[in-house]
Amino acid sequence: MSIDERTDSASDKRRSAQRAVLLDAASEMLVRGGHESISLRKLAAKVGTSTMAVYTAFGGRDGLIEALIEEGYNRLSIALAHVPRNKEPLLWLRNLGTSFRHFALENHSYYALMVCVSMPLSPAERSRIPDYADRPVRAITRHPAYNVLLDAIQACIDEGSLPAGLTPVAISEAFWATLHGLCSLELGGFYKNEQDAEAGFSLAAFAVMKGLMTPKGLARLDALLTASATPAVA
Repeated sequence: MSIDERTDSASDKRRSAQRAVLLDAASEMLVRGGHESISLRKLAAKVGTSTMAVYTAFGGRDGLIEALIEEGYNRLSIALAHVPRNKEPLLWLRNLGTSFRHFALENHSYYALMVCVSMPLSPAERSRIPDYADRPVRAITRHPAYNVLLDAIQACIDEGSLPAGLTPVAISEAFWATLHGLCSLELGGFYKNEQDAEAGFSLAAFAVMKGLMTPKGLARLDALLTASATPAVA
């Protein structure tokens, strides 16, 4: 690698790092104060850089909002993609739910921006989100991250654990609504502590899963949970 190439690589890393810092700071500002709180000048001051640096990174305020939404979806995609495709579809689906919760807790400001229907965005900002004009919160269903959930549900249907009479979309909507509701409650301070939140999440998520399962699926889930709770014999 030449000196020029090493210099370019170092510059790219610095720009990428600064972009990440700007996005994190902007997401916090947006969730706490709404879209009117987003000022490129205030953002630059918050992270200790110049306004020109913000313009260079995003091209302006609209570009910043678009980048925030894209970053949130990308983070969710990465989180769900890191969940191994278990040979047991029911465990895969359960693990995706757990990963979704961890994503929401670790990226709370992005999560609020992505899925909260009451998020105060301007008309110009809303126009950048697919389906926002009619059904804002359904924007996520157009993103590849949502397809991971659909794939896991389809696998559960194929093995007979979930009913073939229901579409993967219908089941995913029920599962998504449960995950979204539980995470929103937790982020809003509904639970007294993390232990209660985790217990409430597991109870409700399993209740929804079991309510949708076929008799074969219920028997399979019981067998899997029993096996996981049984100590290995040396």
